[in-house]
Amino acid sequence: MVNQSELNKDEIGHWNRFVLENGGSFLQSFEWGEFQESVGRRVFRFTVPSSSAGADFGPLRQSFSEASEAMQAQFIENTIPVIKKKYWYCPKGPTMNRTIRGQEFRDRIKDLIDEVKKNLPPNVIFFRLGPEWEIKQGIEKNLESLGFKKLHYDIEPSQTLILDVTRNEEELLAQMHEKWRYNIRLAKRKGVKAKLTSCDDVNFAGYFEKFYRLVDTGTSERKSIKHHPREYYRKQLRINNPPTPLSKGGAGGLKIELFTAEYENKIIAANIVAIFGQRATYLHGATSSEHREVMSPHLLQWEQIREAKKQGCTEYDFWGIVNEHTIDKRKKSWEGFTRFKKGFGGQEVNYIGYWDWPLDKFWYAVYRGVQKFRR
Repeated sequence: MVNQSELNKDEIGHWNRFVLENGGSFLQSFEWGEFQESVGRRVFRFTVPSSSAGADFGPLRQSFSEASEAMQAQFIENTIPVIKKKYWYCPKGPTMNRTIRGQEFRDRIKDLIDEVKKNLPPNVIFFRLGPEWEIKQGIEKNLESLGFKKLHYDIEPSQTLILDVTRNEEELLAQMHEKWRYNIRLAKRKGVKAKLTSCDDVNFAGYFEKFYRLVDTGTSERKSIKHHPREYYRKQLRINNPPTPLSKGGAGGLKIELFTAEYENKIIAANIVAIFGQRATYLHGATSSEHREVMSPHLLQWEQIREAKKQGCTEYDFWGIVNEHTIDKRKKSWEGFTRFKKGFGGQEVNYIGYWDWPLDKFWYAVYRGVQKFRR
C-alpha cells in the first residue's frame, strides 16, 4: 500500500501520469483523494506490479516508482450508518495498464484482492470496485469468478455520453439537435451571460453562495435530488491544480471550475466541471425554476464545451445518462436529463457497473438487504 506521507512531488506526479496514460478517471487522481481526506474520509492507495516484475509487491517506494505497474487503485473508506461497519470504495477504479490482457488481467485483479485484504481493518466488511471498463470488453465473468458480487444500483453513473471536442465549433454545433442550436442562440439574444469562475477569483465567494442557493432550493426542490452539504462543494471547488499535457511531460493535475449563467443580474443556472488531463466532466448542475424560457442551461453547457476546447481537452463527459443498460430506479427520473444531454451529440459509453468483494458474509448480507429495501 502506498502511504501518502511517503510520497514526494515526483511520485504524486507519477500517480496521476499512470492514471492519465491508461484512460483513468479524475476520481482516481491524487487530488481527488486529498479532497476526500479534507471532508473527513480516509484514503488508501495501492499499486500492483506487472507479471514481469514478479508477484512480490516489494518495497513501497520501489514498486511505486518503477515503470512496471499493472494497476493503481485509490480507495475511500466509508461508514455504514446504524451498524457502524465500514467499506472501502474505489470510485471509477482501479486503473489498469492498457497493455494488460487475458489471463494477466485476471491475475492482476487477484493480486489486488490479496493486497487489499492484507491491509483492511477488521471492521471493514467489503470493498467495492467501480472501474471504467466497458461492457463490450467482457470482463464481468472474470470478476464473478474471483468472488465479486454485482451491485444492483450505481454510485456514479455507469452509462454516460462522451463528446469528441477535437472538432471545430461549427462542426460541434452542426451535430447538435437543431432545437439545441436554436436555444443557444435564443439565450444569447435574451441577454443570458455565461461565466467561468474558480476559487482564485476575487468574487468567488459570492458566486459560490449563489450556486449553493440554487442547489439547495432550485433543482433539488423541483426534482427531489439529494445534494451534498455546502462545505463539500466549497472544498471541491478549491481543487485547482491546472492540468499539464502528457505530451509536454506533464503529470496531470485536477482542476474543478464553476460556471454560472446570469440573466437580469441574477444567476439562474450554475454547473461544476472537472478537468483532468484531456477530459472535461460535467459533474454537478443546478437551475432556477425562474426564467426557464430563456434557455440558460443550453448556453451554459455550450460555453463549458467551448472552454474545455480552449483548455486543450479532447473529450467532454456529460457524466451520466440512462439507457437499456441502466439497472436501478434512476431510469424514469433521468429521462429528461438524458434527452437534454443527447441533444448536444456524443457517443454513448457503457461501463460494467459496481462490484463488491465481501469479507464478512453475514454483515454484507444485512447491508445488501437494507440497500435493496431502501432503493
